[in-house]
Amino acid sequence: QRIPLVNVWYQHNDKSVPGVFPDPARLGEMAADHLMERGFRRMSCLVNPKRKYIDAIGRAFAARAKEEGALCLLRDFPSGSYKDPAYWLKFKAALNDWLDQLDLPVGLLFEVPHDVRIVESLCRERGWRVPQDVAMMSITNTKAVVESPTPQISSFDQNLERVGYEAAALLDRLMAGEQMPDRPLLLPPKSVIARESTDYFAVEDEVVAEALRFIASHLSDPLTVDWIAREIPVSPRSLQLKFDAALNRSVSEEVRRLRLEATKRLLAEPDKQIGEIAQMTGFATPSHMSRAFSKQMGLTPSAYRKLVLGNKQTD
Repeated sequence: QRIPLVNVWYQHNDKSVPGVFPDPARLGEMAADHLMERGFRRMSCLVNPKRKYIDAIGRAFAARAKEEGALCLLRDFPSGSYKDPAYWLKFKAALNDWLDQLDLPVGLLFEVPHDVRIVESLCRERGWRVPQDVAMMSITNTKAVVESPTPQISSFDQNLERVGYEAAALLDRLMAGEQMPDRPLLLPPKSVIARESTDYFAVEDEVVAEALRFIASHLSDPLTVDWIAREIPVSPRSLQLKFDAALNRSVSEEVRRLRLEATKRLLAEPDKQIGEIAQMTGFATPSHMSRAFSKQMGLTPSAYRKLVLGNKQTD
């Protein structure tokens, strides 16, 4: 008689065992979107075919970049034992060889923040600035590593609490005699946790970069083209022309896009009410936010929250 079992480790994703995992494809897409939102058109990721999770994330990361016309280099990194000093020498040499191939500015994605810290020190030796020349993201949110020292490292809330919740619920159903599902349950990550290592807009036009920084820090305000232009300062017409040339979007379109991205991040926080989120993201009313969100995402804010939080949702 088979013992009911649910797998939550993607590395051992096996069709014979039901599994619940964070969705690696969605995570890779979110990472690429986050970097492209900040103007990075060149990206790279360290992958390893023997490590299924990062490999799947990297492939989705590159595919998303290609879809948007950005360049992405996937680089295999050497396997070995972390306990072997010779491995670290080999790893450092491979990292330097990888960095030699990159054109700045570039956005980099890593599986763990420890690798980010190593690469950040190698970049510093080269005189490369983080995040102005090199923006960095870690898939894993190990707080002791990502939050100290500076720069703090952008990472992900992979929705692991819901993974555990759904795995326990599936195990309960299997123990009650329910048939094993045909495929693993893949849950979308909650959000990108943006920190200093990606806090930059990599656009060549400094006027546009300054405007983007201003917009990002004033999303809750009633932003207008005239106000933004006055704060830079530049004429409203000049600002519009520069946005069209640099981003292929108008100022108003970029404001709306950034507000919707902020809305998605806040919806992943169960303690935030819909009305509060609308106010924080600068929408006139919750209904205005709902209409804009539904048009962009194809589902309501409440439906998106349910997708991300499952039965943990509050609205």
